[in-house]
Amino acid sequence: MTRAIWILAMAALFVSVACSDQPTNAGSERTLTLRLTTPHPDDGALTFQLSGPVIDSVSAANGSLQLFTRRVDGATIVGAVVGPLADGAIVTLHVPDVGAAAGYTATVLEVADRADAVRASLAGYALNVIR
Repeated sequence: MTRAIWILAMAALFVSVACSDQPTNAGSERTLTLRLTTPHPDDGALTFQLSGPVIDSVSAANGSLQLFTRRVDGATIVGAVVGPLADGAIVTLHVPDVGAAAGYTATVLEVADRADAVRASLAGYALNVIR
């Protein structure tokens, strides 16, 4: 599957399942960071699940990444980040209470390299929500 097809498939999935139901809160200074640890230097796409206290909205951590999300329920968001992924910040969470950072759980669901090959193993991957 080419990168373009993979991106379009992920975008269609998330758009079709109501990614627009998230309120925007771009001006908020109450932010947390979803930080990726990866064992590979050539990751190109990652899907994740984020659960915990209230999240007002989420955004890509920088302009080189594209983020697609959908709310599963009031406490869970599933998302895909596409772009040149590396260790560090990939998503910014806009939240009402930054003191609740320890209450969030983030899980890597699937990763693909920049040549669009899905990783056979998720060993070494981690997501952490930090202040």
